[in-house]
Amino acid sequence: MACILHFLFRHHLMVRMRELSWSIRFTLLVCAMPVCAQEPVSREGTEEAALRAAADRVAPSVVQIRTIGGLEVVEGTVVVDGPTTGLIISPEGDILSSAFNFVQRPASIVVTLESGKQVPAELVATDHSRMLVLLKAKGLSQLPVPELAPVEETRPGQWAVALGRTFRAERTNVTVGIVSAVGRMHGRAIQTDADVSTANYGGPLVDLRGRVLGLVVPMSPQANSELAGIEWYDSGIGFAIPLGPLAPRLERMKKGEDQRSGVLGIGFLPSDPHTSPAELALVRPDSPAAKAGLKKGDRIVELDGRPIRNQSDLRFALGPHYGGDTVRVVALRGEERLERSVELAGELPPFRHASLGILPLRPLAKESDAEAKDDPADRANAKEQPSKDAGNMPAEEAGQPGVGVRMVLAGSPAEQAGVRRGDRLVEINGAKIRSLDDVRQVLNEVSSDAEVVVHLMRKNNRQEYKLKAALLPGSVPSELPPAYEMPAQAEAQEASTPGETEELRLPEFPHTCQVFVPCSQSNGESLAALLWIQSRGEAKPAEVIRQWQPECERLGIMLLVPQPKSSDHWERTDLEYLSRLMQAASAKYKVDPHRVVVGGRGNAGAICWPLALADRRQVRGILSVASPLPRQVQVPPNDPALRLAVFAVIPPKKDQAAVISEGLKKIADAGYNVATRTKATPAVELSEDERAELARWIDALDRF
Repeated sequence: MACILHFLFRHHLMVRMRELSWSIRFTLLVCAMPVCAQEPVSREGTEEAALRAAADRVAPSVVQIRTIGGLEVVEGTVVVDGPTTGLIISPEGDILSSAFNFVQRPASIVVTLESGKQVPAELVATDHSRMLVLLKAKGLSQLPVPELAPVEETRPGQWAVALGRTFRAERTNVTVGIVSAVGRMHGRAIQTDADVSTANYGGPLVDLRGRVLGLVVPMSPQANSELAGIEWYDSGIGFAIPLGPLAPRLERMKKGEDQRSGVLGIGFLPSDPHTSPAELALVRPDSPAAKAGLKKGDRIVELDGRPIRNQSDLRFALGPHYGGDTVRVVALRGEERLERSVELAGELPPFRHASLGILPLRPLAKESDAEAKDDPADRANAKEQPSKDAGNMPAEEAGQPGVGVRMVLAGSPAEQAGVRRGDRLVEINGAKIRSLDDVRQVLNEVSSDAEVVVHLMRKNNRQEYKLKAALLPGSVPSELPPAYEMPAQAEAQEASTPGETEELRLPEFPHTCQVFVPCSQSNGESLAALLWIQSRGEAKPAEVIRQWQPECERLGIMLLVPQPKSSDHWERTDLEYLSRLMQAASAKYKVDPHRVVVGGRGNAGAICWPLALADRRQVRGILSVASPLPRQVQVPPNDPALRLAVFAVIPPKKDQAAVISEGLKKIADAGYNVATRTKATPAVELSEDERAELARWIDALDRF
């Protein structure tokens, strides 16, 4: 994302140029039109006069806003204090602006009126759906309030004038375009080709009559944050939020109530949203959908009378709704038609994965799966595909039904119910279990205190157990039994054959990476993967591999040790390389997708946080050794379908421990599973015992 530092300077110049070229622009526009000889020349300025009148009519309601203090970096983007724009919506000083203008969480806010009068203001509430904020300017009355244009009168092709009041409080800056489209951003916004940017974010988009069509904000269909969409500034793609339909919400915001998008609490399988039906692959147990009786496999075909043909239709139908709204949902369950009234939630509680306390046995991959894969350079750009390795392969293909029990964790629901090592789970809550993915899909819809009915095979006898689910454990087993039921000759081969170190390069990147591949891959085992990130000033890759090799050999962990391209540290620009490196390694080797971990130590290891949190489809664990969560990293809520766990080694120094613990609390509060260990000594290097514990944690990430 482009840095914002240059925005204000650039727009200062652009505003000045627009002020000088206002008359020229419309004179040229009108002169370019065919002119009838009988028509008077005075008609030349008609259009310009109309646009000026529209801007002048709403200008008294446009205010300048100055923010003071706050964060300097947000989501890796530098932000600066500077003037922004707002729109008066009540005579008593209620002002709307863009949430982008307050992303730095300022300490103070000052509003300047058209008259030049300055007054303090406070942020009252935020609309997280439309990315608006409501301010209250103090001690004001009888302020001018603009007229709102009815939404139904807004048409593509009509004139649109965007106003801001930024660098000079006594004057507005103006850009002109048309309404490009309505109902954009899943039904929430108007699109315009008028240049919109930091100069008029928070200002109005008005029609030729001076009526407000909407409030200008940056938006993006791919994300929903204050910074989403700013990369489109001055591109001819701008968005404005119609205010008329928001009247009830604005009244709630005046009471200090934040507003959020309405959610059902459902999930779909990754697929093309424009062609795939809205069939539920996941229903959160604490969601509005679950409370309404919707289940996995149901297909939504109608919402509030609007036909739903695919996932995209459902997003557009839900887009305008807020938490607290009630919608009428029609779904099909086979041939049965279900009609439900569902009250949407504005926010779901953090999701925490349920656990039975079982480590699964891993079937060996078939010989055809053990063959070498394509060169990673040819696969790095390919879309992620589910790999048919030992972690995903249906158990029937390995010769036995269900998922085998490798270990029952001490004190777990499984141990209390009587589940034993060697049992094979064949059914959970009525769903057949053929692979570990089947187990996870079932448990993703189970709350951490729900009753779970398990059917298992024990020496050809089918048995039923009732368990009360718990949370995923935060501890690491002190010993782990073998994960595979392998022939004796394979065990002998594993004991005698050492692993190999190779170099893995991606041709489009200058970085280098050393990879240690344990010998267990040749036996048909799937590998865990640890991407260990360090700076050039630390131990050489060969030394890192030497330190980790015993545990990597014993537990089948592939170790990747990349180096920064030139500097002594990693930068955010390296994130793409690190993500593509993991893709390339998974394409070349038999990597278990349930046990892919990024780890590092100190300042270098800090890049693991944004890498893993942004790439949760590929990463399943973060191994942090004295690496605090960067303050600018936004922690997304835990996703049921994208399991990510954290193991943090905390240094003994109190000041360092306090900073790291603060970040870990944010991670835990968002619903992620967090395990911690306090380092016994202040030594930077990990001890053998510490590496052994971390390796066991990696090996046990496929637990459930």
